[in-house]
Amino acid sequence: MPARPPMHGFTLLEVMVAMALMAVLALLSWRGLDSVLDSRERLVSASDDLGALSLTFAQLEEDLRRSWSVRLLGLPLPAIAFVPAVPGEGAPRLRLLREASAAVAPGSVQLVEWRLREERLERGFSPWGAASPGAAQAMPAITWQPLMAGIRALELRAFLVGAGWVEAGALAGRPPMVAGTPQDPAPVPVTGVELVLIRADGSRVQRFFTVRD
Repeated sequence: MPARPPMHGFTLLEVMVAMALMAVLALLSWRGLDSVLDSRERLVSASDDLGALSLTFAQLEEDLRRSWSVRLLGLPLPAIAFVPAVPGEGAPRLRLLREASAAVAPGSVQLVEWRLREERLERGFSPWGAASPGAAQAMPAITWQPLMAGIRALELRAFLVGAGWVEAGALAGRPPMVAGTPQDPAPVPVTGVELVLIRADGSRVQRFFTVRD
């Protein structure tokens, strides 16, 4: 009777060792993939945050630049002023009268306000119209648009010729003045604005803007 050929295969122990190695490799691969996805999400979030910050600063810079020439029109409101905060707002508002862009209404004046409300930085805008010098005009309704969320505090200062940097709270509700004499303070234009954003994580973003051309 011929001898039976030997049978080839794996023992149970070898199969269990192979399965354990495959499980370890799968776990390592999953952790590596999870780390890559987590890093990608952080990069996307940081990129979106930087983009929102850049757009916000660019918009404020344009608003301030377009307000410089409006001061010469003799309108009943100053081109750059600060308004006391209302309930729900964490800082005085920045109010601007600026030239409307050519795409909106060339030759007209636009009212723009910046405020911090419920940890959101918002920009409001409304047509102001071509008011004649010295004419009174009712405050128009403002359309608000959110710009950045997660802002815990907003700090504003204005640079006044002859007075230097002045806190927005000290200017809220009145035009920027420098005393020529105690009886006759003279209004002066704001030539610079400092903005500080304090985020929910405690980080600070500071930016200086030059108003005049």
